Amino acid sequence: MGYLWKTDELICYDVIHPMQYIFHEDTETCTPVYTVYDPDYETFYRAAVADIEKAKQTREYGLDAENHPNWFDASFISWLSYDSLNIELPDGYLYFLPIINWGKYREEDGRLMMPVTVRMNHAIADGYLVANVYRLLEKEMAAFCNVINADISSAVGTI
Repeated sequence: MGYLWKTDELICYDVIHPMQYIFHEDTETCTPVYTVYDPDYETFYRAAVADIEKAKQTREYGLDAENHPNWFDASFISWLSYDSLNIELPDGYLYFLPIINWGKYREEDGRLMMPVTVRMNHAIADGYLVANVYRLLEKEMAAFCNVINADISSAVGTI
């Protein structure tokens, strides 16, 4: 959902697209990267890589929420592995899009751990919906690990 402040409308989107950030070491600034979601992962990934490469060439901030109303913030905090992250927004009660952050992974008790934070407005999402985000992430990570393990087993079997 989104709130369009110019027209005082509450709108429900069928699709929301991820917006991520490219950090520029030389200026210690970020450039937003807008990539249109595609249900085909390979198509989406190619577009995301192209958008990232384009963003690396500029130092413009380029945040454009007005022309990207159905985009959600997905950002990586690569410098920090955290236990808790809380994002409060001014006028946050009118901000309905999710904000997803993840941090630096670490090894803990022989397992790789990566913090992930989901910020959603309680006016449009409850704990059940937030839990579904984590369940989907867990499912996709398990599938990814199974593919990696299958590839390793296959490679070892051919040696």
